Amino acid sequence: MEIVKEGLRGGVSGAVSESLQASLLYVRDMLIPEFKSLWGTDEEVKRLKDQKDRIWEFLWDVSEKQIVDKRQMHFVIRRLHLAYNIETALETFHDEYPHPQRGPDEPPLGIPGYIKGGLKKIRFLSNFQKEIADIKEEIRKLEEYRKENEITTVGEDWDDVGGQNKRIKRDPVHTLRPIGDPDIVGFATDINNILRWLLDKNIVNLAVVSVVGIGGAGKSTITRKVCNSNDVKESFDKVIFIEITRNYVLRNILREIAKMLEINSNDKDERELSYLIWERLENTRYLIVLDDVWTEDLWDELSKILPDKEKGSRVMITTRFENVAKRAHTKYTYLPRYLPLLDADESLNLFLKKAVPKNHQCPDPSSDLYNIAEQFAAKCQGLPLALELLGGLVSIKPYTFHGWKKLLETMSWHVDVRKCIDAVATSYECLPLIEKLCFMYLAAFPPSTKIDAKELLRIWSGEGLIRIRPNDKRTVEEIAECILEDLAQRNMVRVLKRFPDGSIEDIQLHDVLTELAVKKAQELNFLMVCSKPDVWEHCSNAPRVAIHYSSDLDVSFGIYASHNVYSLFISSDLWSWEALNLDCSKVRRLRVLRCDGRNWRVVKLWSLELRAFSHLRYLRSSDNLKWKGSGFEEWIRGMKYLETLDLRKLSHGFTDCMWQAKTQLRHVLLPDIIRTGGPPVSVDLKNLLTLNNVEWNSQWGISSFPNIPNVRDLDIYIPPGVPGKEVVSLIRRLKYVVHLKITGCLINFQEIASAYARCCIFSETLKSLKVTKYGRYGESYGTEDEAPPFPFLRDGMLPPYLIELYINGYVFESDFMPVLEKLGSLKVVALNGMYKAGNLVSRIKCSAGGFKQLEALSLNNLDLEEWEIEPGAMPMLKTLQVWYCDPLRVPPELTNQLSSLQSLEWVTQIQTNKDALRNISEQQPNLVLIDP
Repeated sequence: MEIVKEGLRGGVSGAVSESLQASLLYVRDMLIPEFKSLWGTDEEVKRLKDQKDRIWEFLWDVSEKQIVDKRQMHFVIRRLHLAYNIETALETFHDEYPHPQRGPDEPPLGIPGYIKGGLKKIRFLSNFQKEIADIKEEIRKLEEYRKENEITTVGEDWDDVGGQNKRIKRDPVHTLRPIGDPDIVGFATDINNILRWLLDKNIVNLAVVSVVGIGGAGKSTITRKVCNSNDVKESFDKVIFIEITRNYVLRNILREIAKMLEINSNDKDERELSYLIWERLENTRYLIVLDDVWTEDLWDELSKILPDKEKGSRVMITTRFENVAKRAHTKYTYLPRYLPLLDADESLNLFLKKAVPKNHQCPDPSSDLYNIAEQFAAKCQGLPLALELLGGLVSIKPYTFHGWKKLLETMSWHVDVRKCIDAVATSYECLPLIEKLCFMYLAAFPPSTKIDAKELLRIWSGEGLIRIRPNDKRTVEEIAECILEDLAQRNMVRVLKRFPDGSIEDIQLHDVLTELAVKKAQELNFLMVCSKPDVWEHCSNAPRVAIHYSSDLDVSFGIYASHNVYSLFISSDLWSWEALNLDCSKVRRLRVLRCDGRNWRVVKLWSLELRAFSHLRYLRSSDNLKWKGSGFEEWIRGMKYLETLDLRKLSHGFTDCMWQAKTQLRHVLLPDIIRTGGPPVSVDLKNLLTLNNVEWNSQWGISSFPNIPNVRDLDIYIPPGVPGKEVVSLIRRLKYVVHLKITGCLINFQEIASAYARCCIFSETLKSLKVTKYGRYGESYGTEDEAPPFPFLRDGMLPPYLIELYINGYVFESDFMPVLEKLGSLKVVALNGMYKAGNLVSRIKCSAGGFKQLEALSLNNLDLEEWEIEPGAMPMLKTLQVWYCDPLRVPPELTNQLSSLQSLEWVTQIQTNKDALRNISEQQPNLVLIDP
């Protein structure tokens, strides 16, 4: 009543009749009940929140259970999507419900403003009521589906449904196997024959060596083993390994070859690339490996660019198909090598390598456990991939007779080697629910893609697949990392590389496992892959869509995304000068958007409103991505739920607009070629974990910094003029930082060392420290004579659990080894001096028992004279790199003391050093000696 009266006073003169006032009051009395009829307001919102909480309780309950029944999987996935829809509805209500607020000094709304606000509320609530009706309808349909398929109530007794669903119990003594050369059992004859053909000096013409085998037989593994052998590396000037996808694009293959030959392929068509490759290979003895070729056409296209100058060059092809192998021929071609399956002993050997946990002995041949192992191995019919996957599955079970026997009793199958995808499906079925969902998500990446593990974890988190249970102290990323490690342990993903601290850096899927992920994801309508126009009809209604643009997919066809899509991936294998147009006008629930359209001139996302993307949690954008309507930066400012902003692919200017967003960012990755200022002091970023490629903000000072207490990964550029004390003040605030990279020209460690004496300014959580004098973009400040000295290192100056240390561009004034060798966790050390700046230290010494865990050591641009290595020093060292450290002589005890050394690279101008290195190469045939 008071609002309407106020409106009357503000919008109508005193001459307004009482009848008009009565009419307006009547309108007011009609509007309020209308609100109540359209929307139960707080009660309805509360019911939605309760429903969402119950769904997540259910999902938490079943997340660690094996769900084999397809009906149950459908039910779980639909409930997951229902939770997403409720979350989106609640966010929309919170963000868009009209809440007109006036300050005490603002004038009254008046009748027009009052009526306009009321109508706006009615429109919003009317639309919102439709969304709620859809949610209620989905709840009703889900309940009908549950009853029709006799699915038990929310997680109750799911462990016993059909006797199939078993809660995963992990072996507490289990430890991960180290990354190294893949386990190869058998195939000794095959490997020797392949090597003999590749190195045959009697055949000087270009020759083809083909390896044929079914999927999962070990073709790629054997080929990589051959290519990494010292004999091959020493015999060929260039060894080029190319993975071929089923829907390959010739231009991309040419670009990969050009890249390995150090040819600039930008803006060059196939004809130009072919000519440049031919020209570069013409006077070279080369080995080109084409891994996993599917069609005969590829050889017809590539053979034209491979010169034969009688230098003994080779082309090696792996394929599943005999006709492909026979089609690839030159003047001299070896008969295809057909890979056999493993025999019983070899199968058992490979199985035990994968199944027995590290630091445990294989079972005794007379034991019952050994007998169980034989039965496991027999089920795989000699197929290596099936043996690896089954071994990975068994490895997470208790290493006991009863633990293995219990698993064996659940398996009534034997591998059909003709259907490899069915053979590996068993390992998928044995995954707990949460790992099934995460594995199916990998179908979004094109085949043979190297996947950044950290990015994958952020995507899983942004999608909402992983939630923190009550009382769980871990972050979402830490939970996701455990899931990825478990998939790696089961051999469901191949770990390409690990960080020095042991965490996974890059992964890849075997092509058979990629097929499995796509098949399972599409069966359950979890994710659809669009690579051909005829499948887009199915993709357009999928909850997750991965557009893999290829020659079969014409950009001119109409692409639109449905309102129910939660994740959208855009990637391309084919260069196109045309724009890919994606109609997003119906999108309302998008959570993940990843655009990797580097081969497109432009990718256009068309939407009537940018609020269509307002629920995004993860965004990876590049220069190619264009938006219709408001500017990209304006849109970023309006974000409220964004967790990851990955702009590393941008090459144009970018402001600090993300700091003005109302969202709680967790990961910000900025372009490394554009300087972007750090967050202002007033910004609260308590959830921020990653902040990469950011520049020191001029607002910062000794006692004024943004609130970033939980940052784990920080990469910061320090411009000239910033006092060292201010840098130290920031570092001391980072209580949980794990990876710290500081780039800048005026980081005076002498000043820091004097001010803090033996005090360590770094957090004990720090595992990786990288400090460089150079600018972020290659520039170097000051002259060679102005290189800042790195101080005399004292015990306690560096964090005790440091694993990785890089120091670049400094002059070292003392022997740094006595302090560094006491850091028992150090695995990687790289010390790079300033070129021609000289050093104040000429002698270094590695003491016995020092550097117990060191695996890689790099010394560059250090004018050393003597290096003493005592017996027992660096017992784990595998890689040693010494560049431009003359007049340093090769220590005579180098290889005798460092028995673990696998790779040595020493750049020197001293002839006696070159002779010493030649002698080492002859005496240590297994040592990889890299000749720059």
